[in-house]
Amino acid sequence: MTVNYGVTTLLWVALLVVWLAVDLPDLHLAALTATSIAVVAVFPLVFFPFSKTIWAAVDYLVYRSAPDYRTRDAAERSSGNGGTY
Repeated sequence: MTVNYGVTTLLWVALLVVWLAVDLPDLHLAALTATSIAVVAVFPLVFFPFSKTIWAAVDYLVYRSAPDYRTRDAAERSSGNGGTY
């Protein structure tokens, strides 16, 4: 959720900056609002599987790279969460 929220926020800020750079001084506020709502509502739904995969990869790289991970029993790791610390 954090990755999804962060990427959505960055996308929306980029959209806002480009929109303001192109549309000023005659700002079309209704179109900007409708486009912003559409981006913030649709993009997280489309990006969710990718953000979940990115987060799982980060978790794997950080947690599984612990020096004592390989020394634990297979039974301790079998719960799926890597065991307890």
